[in-house]
Amino acid sequence: MTLLNLKDIFESSDIFEGRYDLSPEEISLPPDLGEIREGVSVFLRITKDKDGYRVFMSISGSVDLECSRCLAVFNKDISQEMEKHLEGYPSEDHLSLSEEDLEVSFLEDSDTIDLASLVREEIILGIPMKPLCKPDCSGVTDKNFIFEEEKRAPKDPRFAILKNLLTE
Repeated sequence: MTLLNLKDIFESSDIFEGRYDLSPEEISLPPDLGEIREGVSVFLRITKDKDGYRVFMSISGSVDLECSRCLAVFNKDISQEMEKHLEGYPSEDHLSLSEEDLEVSFLEDSDTIDLASLVREEIILGIPMKPLCKPDCSGVTDKNFIFEEEKRAPKDPRFAILKNLLTE
């Protein structure tokens, strides 16, 4: 777990920059989303502002995903750059959200951030809801996709009409 104590960092400096390599175990994506097999590199720049902290992150790495059409496993680049605002939880009971509030993450502990959690959140947000191995994937109806059992099975003439549907 990579914890950064912001209170200690900003006692001596107005800006913090660092490079980190996070292991797949540190990020620990939920298994139903995908699998990170190699480490993820992160460049981080944090500045303090009046309401909290402004965080710039540059993430580079990849994740193995399952295509939602053909079910093939493919590797997707998750490299991205983003800027977030970190602040403590609001003390008011009733709040209304503005558009800029969508780029805010809240700190569990006002002095410490868990870098792996922050990176995990951004990776999860960057994974498509329906990942595709290629934009024009035609799924299991692809003419090149043939089950091994189908290759060995004798041809049944009653299913010939179905084969004609696939070629149209």
